[in-house]
Amino acid sequence: MKKQCYKDLRFLTKVTCNFLTIVVAFLPPRYAAAQGQQTALSAGLNRLSGIDQISHIEYVRLFLDGVLLPPPGGSSATLTVRSDSELSSAAPLAVSSSPPGSAALSPSTIVPTLVAQCTRKPSGKLAFELLANFGSVSDLTYYPPWAPVNSSDLFPPRLEKPAITMEFLGYTHVKPVKRQWEALLQPVGQYRYNPPSAGSSNMEDSTYYLRFLVSLPTLRLTLGDKAAEFNTTALLDQIRKEPLCKASLL
Repeated sequence: MKKQCYKDLRFLTKVTCNFLTIVVAFLPPRYAAAQGQQTALSAGLNRLSGIDQISHIEYVRLFLDGVLLPPPGGSSATLTVRSDSELSSAAPLAVSSSPPGSAALSPSTIVPTLVAQCTRKPSGKLAFELLANFGSVSDLTYYPPWAPVNSSDLFPPRLEKPAITMEFLGYTHVKPVKRQWEALLQPVGQYRYNPPSAGSSNMEDSTYYLRFLVSLPTLRLTLGDKAAEFNTTALLDQIRKEPLCKASLL
């Protein structure tokens, strides 16, 4: 009797473990990557669109390659403004078919990227965000806004908010501005323009500076010893074509 009881217990334990393994396998990850559609629009300009599986937010992300500049204070012979042809011929993002859950796009490890992100929530609300990095960012997957997972998640994680110098270069000279950007947790090395709010020192939204770029299309971003330039003409043209990017006000 005792032996039969132990045998039944072993069988029950084995069945229970197998059942739990199957259940866990089908649980969706917290930040599952949407199976976005990837498109290379032109040299140095790529597009990723889809619907996030967790938040059901529809998104379009436009990636513009830039040029990494020498650190400020370097040789004056090399600190020249890049021409439009140089900026547009920067090494493009490598667009490849990747399985769900993997990085959407894989850029060169040294190419800085400017990202225009347009989203529509299930409620229908449109939003526009401007993001950037100074290279070495391989994960360009869309991550939905922070949301609490359980009752202990009362507040979003605190992010570093460095001031990035923004310069607008073109037919005339305008004074550079320093504005607050957020250093995102995912992916590491990505920064997002911090919109006006109680947790932001910025007085203008990122869409305000898009209008600067219409006349002065070369954007230079500087953070410490890192600097990058982007010729935004093609990016602005594509933003205008995207129905999801109406919040950009272009």
